[in-house]
Amino acid sequence: MTKGQRIANLRKNKKISQSNLAKAIHVSPSTIGMWETEQRAIKDNDLVSLANFFDVTTDYLLGRVDGLHDDLVIAAHMDDNLTEQQIEEINKFIEFQKQEYIKDRDKKNELKKD
Repeated sequence: MTKGQRIANLRKNKKISQSNLAKAIHVSPSTIGMWETEQRAIKDNDLVSLANFFDVTTDYLLGRVDGLHDDLVIAAHMDDNLTEQQIEEINKFIEFQKQEYIKDRDKKNELKKD
């Protein structure tokens, strides 16, 4: 998927027009159209504005990660002396934290729609 396709998909998922997106990030509607059709390069500051608007990473827009939530990384150091049960509990907690992060992010996106 190209950067333009990602932008178009995000915009459509958010149910906003090219014109409204343009107003939100302070560019012209034709610029949005050209980005979506890969007819114009995206300046770094505009890429950041798009990422902030859609609450995604610039890596997602650039195609460096495949999914919307691939930017979520949880790091954990587990000592060698942990039991299997302790490791399982830590992994469950990590999964719980990921889900909580995604829920919070989705709530923020819903509030932005209103």
